[in-house]
Amino acid sequence: MIDNLTASQMLIPMALCLGFLGAALVIFLHKMLLKPLLLQRRLNSLGARGPSYKFFFGNTLEMKKLRQASMAKPMSGLSHDIYSRLQPHLSAWTKTYGRNFTFWFGPLPFLVLSEPELVKEAAADREKAFRKVEPQGVVKRMLGDGLVTSDGEKWVKMRKLANHAFFGESLKNMTPAMIASTEMMLERWKNRVGEEVEVYEEFRFLTAEVISRTAFGSNFAEGKRIFDLLTQMGELAVASAFKVRLPGIRYLFTMIYKSRDDTEADKLEHGVRAAILRMMRKREEMVASGEAENFGSDFFGLLLTAYHESDESKRISEDDLIDECKTVYLAGQETTNTLLSWIMLLLSIHTDWQEKARKEVQTHFGDRAPDADGISKLKTLSMIINETLRLYPPAVGMARKVVKEVQIGKHVLPKNTYFTIDTLALHQDPEIWGEDALQFNPERFSDGVAKATKNNASAFVPFGIGQRVCAGANFAANESKIALAMILQRYAFTLSPAYVHSPLQIPLLLQRRLNSLGARGPSYKFFFGNTLEMKKLRQASMAKPMSGLSHDIYPRLQPHLSAWTKTYGRNFTFWFGPRPFLVLSEPDLVKEVAADREKAYRKVEPRGVMKRMLGDGLLTSDGEKWVKLRKLANHAFFGESLKNMTPAMIASTEMMLERWKDHVGKEIEVYEEFRFLTAEVISRTAFGSNFVEGKRIFDLLNKMVKLAAANAFKVRLPGIRLDCSKIYKSGDDIEADKLEQGVRALILGMLRKREEMVTNGEAENFGSDFCGLLLSAYHETDESKRISEDDLIDECKTVYLAGQETTNTLLSWVMLLLSIHTDWQEKARSEVQTHLGDRAPDADGISKLKTVSMIINETLRLYPPAIGMARRVVKEVQLGKHTLPKNTYFTIDTLTLHQDPEIWGEDALQFNPERFSEGVAKATKNNASAFVPFGIGQRVCAGANFAAHEAKIALAMILQRYAFTLSPTYVHSPLQIITIRPEHGVQVILHAL
Repeated sequence: MIDNLTASQMLIPMALCLGFLGAALVIFLHKMLLKPLLLQRRLNSLGARGPSYKFFFGNTLEMKKLRQASMAKPMSGLSHDIYSRLQPHLSAWTKTYGRNFTFWFGPLPFLVLSEPELVKEAAADREKAFRKVEPQGVVKRMLGDGLVTSDGEKWVKMRKLANHAFFGESLKNMTPAMIASTEMMLERWKNRVGEEVEVYEEFRFLTAEVISRTAFGSNFAEGKRIFDLLTQMGELAVASAFKVRLPGIRYLFTMIYKSRDDTEADKLEHGVRAAILRMMRKREEMVASGEAENFGSDFFGLLLTAYHESDESKRISEDDLIDECKTVYLAGQETTNTLLSWIMLLLSIHTDWQEKARKEVQTHFGDRAPDADGISKLKTLSMIINETLRLYPPAVGMARKVVKEVQIGKHVLPKNTYFTIDTLALHQDPEIWGEDALQFNPERFSDGVAKATKNNASAFVPFGIGQRVCAGANFAANESKIALAMILQRYAFTLSPAYVHSPLQIPLLLQRRLNSLGARGPSYKFFFGNTLEMKKLRQASMAKPMSGLSHDIYPRLQPHLSAWTKTYGRNFTFWFGPRPFLVLSEPDLVKEVAADREKAYRKVEPRGVMKRMLGDGLLTSDGEKWVKLRKLANHAFFGESLKNMTPAMIASTEMMLERWKDHVGKEIEVYEEFRFLTAEVISRTAFGSNFVEGKRIFDLLNKMVKLAAANAFKVRLPGIRLDCSKIYKSGDDIEADKLEQGVRALILGMLRKREEMVTNGEAENFGSDFCGLLLSAYHETDESKRISEDDLIDECKTVYLAGQETTNTLLSWVMLLLSIHTDWQEKARSEVQTHLGDRAPDADGISKLKTVSMIINETLRLYPPAIGMARRVVKEVQLGKHTLPKNTYFTIDTLTLHQDPEIWGEDALQFNPERFSEGVAKATKNNASAFVPFGIGQRVCAGANFAAHEAKIALAMILQRYAFTLSPTYVHSPLQIITIRPEHGVQVILHAL
């Protein structure tokens, strides 16, 4: 009985053990045999070609064998054809199966993508079907679950911290530390002149010092232990690169058995963790003891602040903090280290390019330390960096997991398959880069990445592609430029005979975000976007006057848009600093924008000098505030109010024409004359004063206009510009502040004067003109209708500026055109004489001046006050075929609309008022969005009727008294400074009638 019981007791655990082993075997066979074979059958049915799956290992044994053979000895010569060395399996399979094929990494199938169009489609991920591939083994321990490897909300949280630390003003503030670290390295080099220096190791110390100082507030000596441990983990990761792990049950096996590499990786990870925790506790103690007020503004300080965050949704865990530190220590050092090393190699071989770069550095810096302005001008150095990144990118590929079945091109990717973007194949594609794709030729980037890639940004992805762009890409570029500039200032270098060309891949999971709006256009360039190219083209186009009297002013005023339109079509994207702008010049799209059915568009907030000049008035405000200010403007500049302004307009014009009596038979410059006239009119009608009283305001605003134009292409940092101006102000910022304060003081003086008149009983109220309406709103008891003092002043500035500038330029261009086309001048005069005779204009007569209206419209078509209108997208919206994400921008290209031969005919660049003989609708073929001189939609200029009314009165009175012809001294040189104005004025000869 006892023996039988003992036997049965023994059978139970044996049965359990056998059951466990059986279940494990079933899982194992399912994962490693059945599932891969079923997937392979599915992939084959979908037309996927590639090497067939082999039990357990997939194709990794062949990959490892080919890799060992390719890495067995150095490369012969100094060839840049590193693809067959670093990715020999992909190189071989590409020749057999074509550019896109499937291979097996253990039981996991990977589709290889090396066609730019497929890469672009994958980056867009419209189906939200792709996720990061979770790292395994040593790489998992090395990177943890930080920014490079995480997904979802956690990634968003981590990315925000990284963006805050490595972009904009934070990046700019790192410059002194980068310079100081480079100085330390160059100081060591003084003793090595004429000797061999191994720069990879030198740059390892340099980049470690820089990331320690900038991100962690320490130095290389303090972080050395962390760097050493991470370097060992990197080498261990390479050694384990082709090891297959069991998906789904790998954690169970790791609990039972750990390889020597696993044990070593655990030990290294614990060492890194302990070192970071010590650094963390040290900074926490400084805050606790009162030595520091907070954890600091560097990356480590931001992490600690997030770790101690009281808001749980913003808080990060201790593991998150440590993983982010590991990521930044590793990627922040390794990426720039290798980039600088390859550049030194290439420039030591191609000494002609080294000299070109040195000459550029000397031109912009001389012997002084680099600065932000000079760094931005290092075009040759940027070309060299881009070409180096093309030939020797930081990472050779990017992998993604497919989480739901999706189509990429003609390839159907089932759920739980994978794909990898083959960076090296893209970077060496002769169809894109030309027959010299394997040669070092920075010249290919002379016109930017877009031109170099034949407008296919997906062909150049050194830091990855899609929204997961490497957060440290700009950091690496900035650090590289500073280090290289300082080296080139002091040393020339040649390649040592001891150098052995043997590129080695260490897999860093680095990516670049492609911020695509679905439209083509010039590619983004660090910090400045396309503004440097825009400025260069503009300077060239404006260097001399136009030949003849052509009205084709688009290539002169907008040379960048004119050039890009020819390359990319009518709708494309360009970059103003970090802001992407979609250019719209198709009337149907403009009409859709004007409707704004989704309420998705807002005014673009002005910056810098423009912000000081216009403030937050009617032109720049939004929402309820804009509605409130618009009501006041409508009340002041429409209907009966506008009619009541007629006497003041007539009186002001009479004053001007009285002066003109002394110029009969002589030349007179009318742009300046109209400046005085329109200033007098707006002073009288809107502010109850005159030009003399408002002259100081006009003069200060005119100076601000010129200052704004000079700063038009300066890029400011979004989100931190206000704090930036508190820390540092340029000469222009200081001058703009001074001018703004002067304008403010003058307007306040004028307003106080009118308030005093009411207070002491000289006036019953503040008046019915625009200034009076503003003061009434300022003193309004109903808070919902009240405006602030700042609102009041900003509105005065806006009306003083726009109310004078718009009509001034309009009248000047009309005079130019009528002095050229004297037949139309005579038609207009005949009309004025018919309806007004010699008497002063009146409302009834003005309304009958059809020919004058036609002339004004044609002038506004050829020379509109503003050449474009910009809007910000506040929520994702569909515009035609373009999807505009939130916080992107677009600009309506007024000049292109106004010169479109499909709408206006073959004579679109000719002056022909007859096209408006049956009204705007007929002239535009019933497409009102093709004629937008004063804007479009509900934001159309509130002073449009005022400008037209004033212009008609002035022109009618001039035509009654004078004929005029163009002076031989006139120089045709349209200039855009806020509005399109004649740079050298408009000179005409007056003839008395």
